[in-house]
Amino acid sequence: MYSVRKIADVDELDRIAPAYAAACADEAVTEWAMADHDFTELFREWLAQAVIEQEVVVAERDGAVVGVSTWMALESAEPLRRQAEAVAELARANPALRRMAAVVALPHPDVPHLYLASMAVTPESRGRGVGSAILRHRLTRADTERQAVYLEASTARSAALYARHGFTPSGAPLALPDDGPLLRPHWRLPH
Repeated sequence: MYSVRKIADVDELDRIAPAYAAACADEAVTEWAMADHDFTELFREWLAQAVIEQEVVVAERDGAVVGVSTWMALESAEPLRRQAEAVAELARANPALRRMAAVVALPHPDVPHLYLASMAVTPESRGRGVGSAILRHRLTRADTERQAVYLEASTARSAALYARHGFTPSGAPLALPDDGPLLRPHWRLPH
């Protein structure tokens, strides 16, 4: 039904970035962090960095991108601390990024793991198994490589999806400032 694959080249971002921006537009954290701002170009930059330094996995149907996820293989939380510092510095020049800096600076496990940093499905494709297809694809490899996986679910619906794929709650929910959404940390040991 869906073709799921890792993106290998930034040349594909002309197709992927608009789908990612559309899929994220009404996502709880994005909606809160980027209210009244267009961060499409920033999304493109982040995806380009993820393609080069980490991993971007997409789901496609009939040639159209219907889901995008970003994954980071981490030995510790240090790369995320550096990223948080960089985003905080950008937020000094662009106050609209202040809320995004709060998201990036969330507490994070300081042990080796795979981090599902984001996953978004285009509105017209939600509830049709796209998220499950992406998870099955990437978690199969995580299991083979004996990697634990961490994520923060931004809604009860996404937490239920992750639970169906073997994730369990891990620690207290994280409340984002300024009446932001409640994030639910989840952990999954290799199967």
